[in-house]
Amino acid sequence: MNLPNKKDSDYPRLRSVEAKHIADLIRIGEETSLSPWSAQSYLEEIKNPVAVMLRLVGEDNSTIGFIVGRLVTGGEIETQADAEIYNIAVIEREQKKGRGQSLLDAFAKICREKQAVNIWLEVRESNIKAIRFYERNGFERIQSRRNFYENPREHALLMKFMLK
Repeated sequence: MNLPNKKDSDYPRLRSVEAKHIADLIRIGEETSLSPWSAQSYLEEIKNPVAVMLRLVGEDNSTIGFIVGRLVTGGEIETQADAEIYNIAVIEREQKKGRGQSLLDAFAKICREKQAVNIWLEVRESNIKAIRFYERNGFERIQSRRNFYENPREHALLMKFMLK
């Protein structure tokens, strides 16, 4: 059987996260030292209508990265929508290839389509690699949140990106 030639640009591809992918997200989170989420937390997020959950898949349809976030509004008085990124990770062998950029760009595109104004996130203060990535993408440091993370306990840096 002859398969059509695939270009390198055909992969990786972005797909929605489904319940059957939760184990992949947990594994990648552990491999990349994300603050752990339980399977139940991911499942609840999948069911949340304002959640944005994308996975990056390779040629074999395996998950090589993911992003989890949510669109949020200011409450009953404020109608402005913002977005938050909770987790973004790419397996080590696929890092430094623009995979995280693809995830962030896709997330930002969805946020723009939903008319969000800002994207917010917290990052460990010691995670210099991630902070530099976010700063290259226009995120600004807003404030430090003392003892935000556990295992190990660490301060978080709150960052914001204004969507245009």
